This record gives sequence, C-alpha cells and structure tokens, in this order.
Amino acid sequence: MMKRLAIAPHRLYFFLGTLLILVLFFWWWMQLQHPATMPIPLHAMLMPLGVFPLFILGFTFTAGPKWLSVESKDQYFLLHGGTYFFGVLTVILASGIGLGPLRSSGFALMLSAWCAVTWRWARLLIRSNAVDKKHGFALLLGMCGGVLSLIVGLLWSMGWGAGWQYARHLALFGFLLPIFLTVCHRMLPFFSGNVLKPYVVWRPYTLLGGWLLGCYLLVLSGSCGFVGLQALTASMLSLSFLYTSWRWGIIRSLQNRLLAMLHLSFAWLIIVFAIVALDGFGFHMGSAATHALALGFMGTMLVGFVSRVSYGHSGRPLQVSQALWILYLGLHVSAALRIFASILSMPELVLVSATAWLLLMACWIAMMVPMYLKARADGQPG
Repeated sequence: MMKRLAIAPHRLYFFLGTLLILVLFFWWWMQLQHPATMPIPLHAMLMPLGVFPLFILGFTFTAGPKWLSVESKDQYFLLHGGTYFFGVLTVILASGIGLGPLRSSGFALMLSAWCAVTWRWARLLIRSNAVDKKHGFALLLGMCGGVLSLIVGLLWSMGWGAGWQYARHLALFGFLLPIFLTVCHRMLPFFSGNVLKPYVVWRPYTLLGGWLLGCYLLVLSGSCGFVGLQALTASMLSLSFLYTSWRWGIIRSLQNRLLAMLHLSFAWLIIVFAIVALDGFGFHMGSAATHALALGFMGTMLVGFVSRVSYGHSGRPLQVSQALWILYLGLHVSAALRIFASILSMPELVLVSATAWLLLMACWIAMMVPMYLKARADGQPG
C-alpha cells in the first residue's frame, strides 16, 4: 500500500485526508451524544485545521508546479503528510485522556509540518521563471495564514484560554478561505472553458485582490469586534460572489455534473456572507455563518475538487455517477440542516446533520480511496 501512496503527492495527501475526515467527524459525532461536555473550543479549531489542510497540499503540490512551470521532485511529502496526520491524531487522543502537554505536542507536530510545506512552496516560487506567479503568491499568503492559526492554536493548548476564538477566525478567514478563493479564481473559469462552448474566460486579478482584502478585513473585524466593518465587508463580498457566479456561468454549468459540482459549491459564498453581514447588522445568527462556510462551501467544494482530481489523475473518465451526484446533493442538504439548527436554535437538528454528514462522507471516501491504492486505470505513471 505504501508503495502506491508514494508514487505521487496527491495519493498520500488525499488518502490521509480521507482518514482524518472519518476520524474527526466520528469523534465529533460521539461528542454530540453528550452535549453537556462537548469540547467546543477544540471542535472549532480542529475541524478546519484537521479536515482541509492535507487536501490543500495534495492539490497544491500536484497542480502548483504546473502553474509555476517548475520541476518538482518532492522527496518529503511522506514525512510532511505523516507528521501533520499524526499531529491531529495526537491532539484528539490527548484531549480524550486529558493530557494537556500531549495535546500541545500534537499542535507542535501540525505546526512543524505546515511550516515545512509552506517553506517548500516558497522555494518553488523562488525557483520559478513563470511570467505570472500571482496565484502562487496568493497561495503562499494563505499558507502563511495557516502558520499563524496553528501558532495561536498551540498557544491555546498551552493555556491561553481565549486563543481558540482567534485560531478559528484565522483558520477560516486568514488561511482556508484565501486558498479556496485563489484556487476557484484560477480553476473554475479554466474548467468551464474546457466544457462550455463558447465561453469567455473572465478572472481579473482585481477580483481576486478584492476577495483577499475582504478576507483580511474580516480577520481584523472579527478579532477586534468592528461589527460595522464586518457587515460592510461581508455585504460587498456577497454581492461580488453573486455577480461572479452568474458571470462564470452557473446555469450553463448544469449541463455537466462534474462542473456543476464546483459552481454550486461556489454559490454557497453568496449565502455565507449574507449571513455574516446579517450578524454584523445585529441579527443573531449563532454559528450559522461558520457552518455555511465550513460545510456548505468548503466541504462540498472539497468533494467536487478532490473527486475531479482523483478521477483525472487515476486515468478514469471525468464523469459523475448517479451515486456520487446524489451523495453530493445530500451534503448540501446536510449543511443546510446545520445552518437552520443554528438560526432556529434547534439542537436536535445538529445531530441529524452530523449523522447525515458522517454517513455521506463515508460513502464518498469509499469511492475515492481505491483510486489512491491502485495503479492508474489508463496505465500511465502517477
């Protein structure tokens, strides 16, 4: 098995990422059986920092070198991926048995691995002679946000009680969202242009720059309590995503299910930032915005992108089966249930949503994992 996983970075990173999804969502599902003792701070940090980073690395070190037109012989992805993976497991184990120092060790492992991959990406950028490296630098900026969020998470594990709120905010708006937006800005118009004919590729860098500025304004407003700035920034972002979704052709994308998966997930951003804006304007939305972002947008987009990369790099047709399509739509419903649970203060819906999410993701993982453990279907290397 390890021989197959060592063939290409995306195989190992995606494989470990799928294992962490199962571990983390099952761990949280078990916590929901005992509402009075749920470790909310740990959940708020560990879900975004545990679920998404390994998938980001799998995509970055598969597609990224092509963006930069640079040769990439990754000799350390087994070490980096394994270190991050065991760091997350260590945090969960330590929290279960109540060992604070061991939990800090887990965060330290995650931080060390992420610093290593961030430095490696920076070195690829330095080596690259590509004319356009804007997306590469945007990715690096997001990865540096990941370093900051993990540092704050480590400080929380060492006794800074309020640190988890800053770590969560940094993880979502200073780390993950900038990276997701950078990838969407580059890849959604590209994929759409390959499928939809005729199609005019539209992805101005001013658009990406505005999105990234909005992310960091939200980090500032959320950390400092500037609710007016939060409401204004989120309103502008929501309108921007509405226009972009239309301009990129969300309606036409429904002609192709694999493309539609990416566009439908992107459309969640309209809802996400409408909720953030309402919260800033004084409407109590609970954790609806956080779950709309993490489950509605990031969770479903992860399934869309990873499915596409997995099919493409395993030599399989880029086609969505009926089972995958139903599963994907089910994730949207599950995310919506979690949002309604927050807005309507209906805790019973939380368990329903978590159960559905766990089962649906388990089915998706069962579809994906064999591709990482077997040779390519077309006999090509990789």
